[in-house]
Amino acid sequence: MKFNSRKKQEQTHFMLAAVIHGVLIGAAGVLLFFFILQTVEKRSAQPDEQTLSSSTSQSTKETSKPVKFYAIQYGVYTSSQAASDFLAGHPEYENVAIVPVGKQFYLWSAVGNNEKKIKSTVSKDAFVKPFTLSGAACEEKGLKNIPQLLEVGKVAKLNFSDSTKGKATPADWKGKVTAMTKVSNNLEVVKLQLLAHYVSQNDCLEIKF
Repeated sequence: MKFNSRKKQEQTHFMLAAVIHGVLIGAAGVLLFFFILQTVEKRSAQPDEQTLSSSTSQSTKETSKPVKFYAIQYGVYTSSQAASDFLAGHPEYENVAIVPVGKQFYLWSAVGNNEKKIKSTVSKDAFVKPFTLSGAACEEKGLKNIPQLLEVGKVAKLNFSDSTKGKATPADWKGKVTAMTKVSNNLEVVKLQLLAHYVSQNDCLEIKF
């Protein structure tokens, strides 16, 4: 009788120990699983964060930096009407455009990045005026890229398919380039006409002297 009672106690202890052992192994397995899962997620997230940071930094560097230009200037007026009246009385200034900057209106005949080249075409009635153009305040990517789009060194590269290489352009860029190049094949004149068009239509494009 005692023998059977002892045997039952041993069996009970054995089963209890097995259950406790199984619970401990199960808990350890669950903890190990979550540890491995968190490690994998952390490692997979890091490259994405680095890529995003790099991409954001590169985008800012490409589109927010002001670009320096040189303009051939004939005069400046306090109203658009006064500037228009002057041009109406001087038909010889057929390529001169009115460029609004703040509350003033400038008469420019050419815009380029090469100061030496601009100076070589200045007449006695004009002078070279340096300025910077920034699209950093523009929300639309195409407008933000205007300063860089106007940096090209050849008329052909103003064409969006050649010059942008993946860079966003304004919706009407191709049409405007086509229209301006029909008027003149002079790069500095075409750049001026494009600049005058987009600056007059978009306050976010900023010209500073």
